[in-house]
Amino acid sequence: MQAEHLVGRDAELELAMEILRQEGAGAVLLVADSGIGKTALAAEIAARLAGEMVVMRVHGSPALSAVPYGVLAPYLLDLPVEQATSPVAILREFWSQFEKRRGGEGARLLLIVDDAHDLDEGSTQILAELVTAGWARLVATSRPRPGLPAALLQLWYDGLAERLELHPLDKQTVTELAEKTLGGTVMSSAVEVLHSASEGNPLLLHCLLEDSKSEGNLVRRNGVWLLTRALSGSGERLAEVVRNRVLRTSEAEREAMYIIALSEPVPAAVLDTQVGRDTVRALMDSRLVLSANGAGGPLKMWHPLYGEALRKIVSPARSLQIRQRMEQQLPTEPSTEEGLLRMVSWALDCGADVDDERLLQAAFLAAKLLQNPLALAAAGKVRSEALRPRASAVMAMVHYNDGDYRSAVGLLEEGSGFLDADPSRPLGAGLLWAAARIAAGDPSADIVADARTAAKALIGDREISDPVVRQVERHVRALELAVLANDGRYEELREGLDGFAEALGDDGPDLAMNRIFLLAMQCELLTVEGQPGQALEAGREALLLLENDNDLLYFSDFVLLRYTLAALESGDWVAAATGLDRYAAGSAMGLIYFGGGIEALKGMSLLRQGRLEQATELLTPAVEALRVRDPLQLRGLGNALAFYAAAKSGNTLLARRLESEQRAAAGAGAFVEALAELFRLAGQELLSKGTGLQKLCQLPESGYLHRLPGILLQNLVLRAEVGDVQAMESIQETASPMDGGWAAGWQSMAAAQLRGDGQGFVNAGNLLAASGMPGPAAVAFDRAAVTFDAEGKRPEARQAAVLRDVSEASLGDALVHEPHTEADRSVPLTRREQDIVALAVSGLTDRQIAEKLMVSVRTVEGHLYRSYAKLGIRRREDLGAAVRH
Repeated sequence: MQAEHLVGRDAELELAMEILRQEGAGAVLLVADSGIGKTALAAEIAARLAGEMVVMRVHGSPALSAVPYGVLAPYLLDLPVEQATSPVAILREFWSQFEKRRGGEGARLLLIVDDAHDLDEGSTQILAELVTAGWARLVATSRPRPGLPAALLQLWYDGLAERLELHPLDKQTVTELAEKTLGGTVMSSAVEVLHSASEGNPLLLHCLLEDSKSEGNLVRRNGVWLLTRALSGSGERLAEVVRNRVLRTSEAEREAMYIIALSEPVPAAVLDTQVGRDTVRALMDSRLVLSANGAGGPLKMWHPLYGEALRKIVSPARSLQIRQRMEQQLPTEPSTEEGLLRMVSWALDCGADVDDERLLQAAFLAAKLLQNPLALAAAGKVRSEALRPRASAVMAMVHYNDGDYRSAVGLLEEGSGFLDADPSRPLGAGLLWAAARIAAGDPSADIVADARTAAKALIGDREISDPVVRQVERHVRALELAVLANDGRYEELREGLDGFAEALGDDGPDLAMNRIFLLAMQCELLTVEGQPGQALEAGREALLLLENDNDLLYFSDFVLLRYTLAALESGDWVAAATGLDRYAAGSAMGLIYFGGGIEALKGMSLLRQGRLEQATELLTPAVEALRVRDPLQLRGLGNALAFYAAAKSGNTLLARRLESEQRAAAGAGAFVEALAELFRLAGQELLSKGTGLQKLCQLPESGYLHRLPGILLQNLVLRAEVGDVQAMESIQETASPMDGGWAAGWQSMAAAQLRGDGQGFVNAGNLLAASGMPGPAAVAFDRAAVTFDAEGKRPEARQAAVLRDVSEASLGDALVHEPHTEADRSVPLTRREQDIVALAVSGLTDRQIAEKLMVSVRTVEGHLYRSYAKLGIRRREDLGAAVRH
């Protein structure tokens, strides 16, 4: 790792410098696993002290560990052969070499010793004596096992050295290192993947960054770095690191690592019989191999990337040979999902035969974990005609997530597979077929007609009392209801869901799927109808049923999106975050496939909380990720949210670009697209006054969908935020019957605004703050302060101002301005801002200013907040002094 990219080690670096500069003896012992950064930290210490001390380097080596004083040989070239075993002569000659380098300047000696665990005893003793005598300072690096040599440990015991153990980097530091290495912003979901894959190991992180760039998996779009595909362990940089380390081991140890990498986790007893216990212990001592479940447990490579790289190094012929040798000793039924996938993947790589049931089981599991290459490979090898429909459904799921909707449809339509009544099939294929058709842009009427035609062909001449007939008809009805929701025909959906629930019964092989589908649809319907609390309960019940039934393909994504939207409508930010986290719960690959959608919805959550800067930081990269992959069909909404956030934060250049790129997503669904339209229009109003507000006001009259409370309240809130004072009366009326903290907070704000009551604003602020909306809370408290001030209630005004400052401080973004912040004099006040500031300094309230200038109160507030930023102040009370200055 390059010194200029050393991050996350400030505390250790500062302590080391202090120890080495002090009077008397001093040494720093850096202990960490391979790749954690001990060598880089030692190099940084040497670079910083090079002007003060003479730096001499010693490198431990396994090849020289049995050679007395072998590592000191570069400094002993002038030593007579007959004195080569004399510690005193060696010490004298070493010191002579230092004196030549010092050149009479009186500088101290700094010894940098890398891989001290590989030092021979004689060299270690010489180095320790130099430190003990105060002749040299020492920085030594070592792995935890086998650990520091005894002589260096003695320095620590004697208080002459400080032992610093370096730990893997946390996510924040991985972000910093990745952005320094790449020279730009890295999408947060990509950081999550990089942190998870590297486990915070800086060396492996650098390998991943370099290999992913060269392989095209890590790309830069509009200044943002994001991952487009899974990280690979087959890159050249990683292979080089692994090869270098493997080559230092014995032939028996390399054989053991090949066996472990190919078949991990391997029972310890099995490996003992293959390579011997001593070999296994040596690998564990070198931290190349770990026990998965404590002492005596199954063995695996110390890091997953090492295992993946080793598997690429082993040839298929050698791999098959090892498999044949191990076949009789490994369990016939792997005890873990990881073991199953490894065994099937190994067989596919080396050409070994696997039965169809095992292939399908692995394919299904790999698809759920988004290990798509393995899912396609395993499903594609299934030969049984009876199992082919399930295999096709798995491959369709992979193609759908990759955005290849036509291929997904084609696979699902083989033999009317999307309506197949065989209960052993992965249920939900029909909904996946409908979703793929919608995403591909097919008309709803065609989708429904094709589903009915397929049903007739599947039913054939069966009697109406045949259970298969009822099952197929329920599947078709479910598809029709899903299409109704997609089209926004919620009146018909409510009636249809009532009938669907009555027809369910209490038995049948597809009862679980139908029940989950019903709950998911109820969740969406209740959300748009303004009852998000009840919607959340339905969503939670569906998720619970999903946990009890792992044989449901596509349903997890289907339910989670609706559950998250219900949580956002309710204002339950924790539930929304929990729902989104589930997309990546099984595999970090979820962050690559769903990362754009996840961050778009997190951005919407932050916007509703009033955390504008944080929302913008998420939403701008999310738009770039959604261009690459959008299985949740959220690109339109993500773009609209990012556009609105950019316009609101005053980033006109970004807002104009996002505005030009807006487009509706074919499979987004009416509810999501309605939300996107609202944010697009609000952004247009912020960007160009008068272009969006009128359309927002007209939308409820345009059709039934925009009059539904779940959509209407968002419309009204956005209207209020862009300056429509009249929206407050409608907010109170719309929000009052709704449940959830978001609606209750805005209802309270509207009520206070209509009464013009200072205490009402305080109450609204308290409710908004308690509901996790510090942005609107700060506005409420500020209005309370202004109202109290106008009424001459100075103590109440001061208290409200304090509450406003507390809410602003909790935002953690650019809305907070430190008192010492310098004003940006390069951005002068506009003429309108000067007029409003002058009236505010004269003592007029926001409402009085609005009436005088014939503008909205919100417009006045917006101009004042922008003026505060330009003047370098935080509050109204500081305006007079700032203007005079």
